[in-house]
Amino acid sequence: MASTTEILSRAVAGLNGLATVFLLVGIFRIKAGDREGHGKAMKWAVITSALFLAVYLASKVHLWVALGRTNVTYAPDPASAWAGLKSLYLFILIPHVILAIAVTPFILRAVWLAKVGRLEEHKRLTRWVFPVWLYVSVTGVVVWAFMEFSGSLARAAAVVR
Repeated sequence: MASTTEILSRAVAGLNGLATVFLLVGIFRIKAGDREGHGKAMKWAVITSALFLAVYLASKVHLWVALGRTNVTYAPDPASAWAGLKSLYLFILIPHVILAIAVTPFILRAVWLAKVGRLEEHKRLTRWVFPVWLYVSVTGVVVWAFMEFSGSLARAAAVVR
């Protein structure tokens, strides 16, 4: 049976993946001229991302309580194919974290601009906010895949049990 650490990590990845789907639906809807469909998809992208943040923070609290630290270390079995990928993992992880923090207030601003009908400003802002948000969502799943499939999560979870 999966540990709390693994369940929370999988939930975080699932919410990131779902946010990616809503983001893509949203961009396809606006490109098709469907403002209402775009608005609905983006509303769900924001809700899913907010749920992601709540579960992500809960996972950090869980790790602190269970392990006395807030992160799981990327530690693949040295004999596995994942062992030689730590540099790639860090190359993906570091910009993911920096951009996730940096883009959040701009997402909120973009939502507010759309809500108050300042659509030209919304459009100008989202030309760069959207691809960054999409990148963060996709790379969140990729980071999870590294941790899951390298065995790093299972090893951390074994310490908690």
